[in-house]
Amino acid sequence: MVPSLKGFDVLKGVRVVELTSWISGSYAGAMLAGLGADVIKVEPPQGDSWRDATGMYSFSALNRNKRGIVVDLTKEDGRKVIRELVERSDVFLENMAPDTIRKFGLTYEDLKAINPRIIYGSIKGFGEGPYENYTATDPAIQAISGSMEVTGHPDRPPARTLVSYIDDSTALYMAFAVLVALRRRDMTGEGAFLELSLFDVASEFITNNLLNYYMVTGELPRRSGSSYPSLVPYRVYRTKDGYVYTGARNEKAWAAFCRVLGLEKLIDDPRFRTNRDRVQHRDELDAIIEDTTSKFETADLVNRLRETGEIIAVPVNTMDKLLVDPHLRHRGLIIDLPDPKYNGLKMAHMSIRTKGSYVDSVRSRAPMLGEHTVEVLRDVLGYNEKRIQDLLSSGAVRGPQAKP
Repeated sequence: MVPSLKGFDVLKGVRVVELTSWISGSYAGAMLAGLGADVIKVEPPQGDSWRDATGMYSFSALNRNKRGIVVDLTKEDGRKVIRELVERSDVFLENMAPDTIRKFGLTYEDLKAINPRIIYGSIKGFGEGPYENYTATDPAIQAISGSMEVTGHPDRPPARTLVSYIDDSTALYMAFAVLVALRRRDMTGEGAFLELSLFDVASEFITNNLLNYYMVTGELPRRSGSSYPSLVPYRVYRTKDGYVYTGARNEKAWAAFCRVLGLEKLIDDPRFRTNRDRVQHRDELDAIIEDTTSKFETADLVNRLRETGEIIAVPVNTMDKLLVDPHLRHRGLIIDLPDPKYNGLKMAHMSIRTKGSYVDSVRSRAPMLGEHTVEVLRDVLGYNEKRIQDLLSSGAVRGPQAKP
C-alpha cells in the first residue's frame, strides 16, 4: 500500500458544517476531511437518503473521515444548534433546495450575520435563473447539457454515463473553491459565498470539448459509440475473451497495427491508405479488423500492440479485473474501507501524489447515523449533560441509531 502523506493535513483546525445529501456535496466534504478538516455531517432524522439508495455502498466512501450528527431542522432548537455550530466553524456546505434553505433561515445572509468570516459553499442542480427551483440529478444534467445526446451508439437512443462524472466534478470544483476562499480569507479577513451548479459544470465541459466543433462546422456532434469520429481505427474491438481499446493515430502506427494483426495487405490498399480513406470506409475496415482481433486473447493482443511502441492498446477491464490490475496495485490508489455493515469495501485516495504518497489520509470510516451527536454538542458547543438530554428528549437532535 502506498501511504498517505500525513504532512498534508493542511486543513487541520478548519471546521466544516455539511448539510448535504447524495453525491456532490458529500464528496466535496470528504475531500476537505481527507486534508485534515473537521467535517461535521448533519443529517435529518431519517438520514441522508443516499444511505438507502442504490448507491448505499458509495455512502461509506463519500463520508469517510467525518463526524455525523442528526438534527431536526423543523424544530427551532434544532436550527439553533446549526446556528451555534456555524458560529464556531469556518465553512458551511449545503445542496438543499433554495426554498428549504430560506425556510430554515440558513441562507448565506442569515449565516453571515452570525459569522462574517464563514465560507458558504452552495451546490445546486441549476443555480440561480429560470430553472432555479427544478430538481436535478446527474443523469438529468447529462441530458439537458447535451452530454447524453453524444453518448452511446448512433443506432440507439442517447445514453447516460454510469459514472456520475458531473456530480464528482462539481465536488472537485467545490473543494477547490473552498481552498481558494480560505486562502483569500487569510489575506482579507473576509468570508465568501461560493455557488456551483451541476448545469454550469457540465456545460463548461461540453463547451470546451464539443460546442466549438458545432460553431465552426455547423454540424451537430453525433453519437459514435467508442469510435473517434475523425480517426480510424480508434475504438473498442472484440477479442476472444473480452475487448480491447486500440487504434492508430498516424500512418506509421497504422502500418505497425496492420503488421501485428497480419493484415499487411491493407497498408497500401487504396481504400485504407490514408486516415481520410479509412474514415470514408470505416464500417468496412472495422469489420475486417474485428474479425482478426476476435481470434486473439486480450492480454496477448495488448502486449503485441504495445511492443510496437507506436500504438495505444489497453484492455476493457471489468471491475474484478481492475482490482488486480498490476499498475493499479503498484500505485496503491485503492485501499480497504472499514465499514460496520459491508465487508471488503474499497475506496480511492484523492489522485494527487507527492514524493510517492497520496496527499489525503483515511482516519475513520463513515459515521453511523447520529453517531457523534452527543460528542459534538458536548465538545464543540460546550453543552452540559442536562441540555443535551433535553434536546434528545425533544427530538431536536438524535443520537446513534440502528441504521448504518
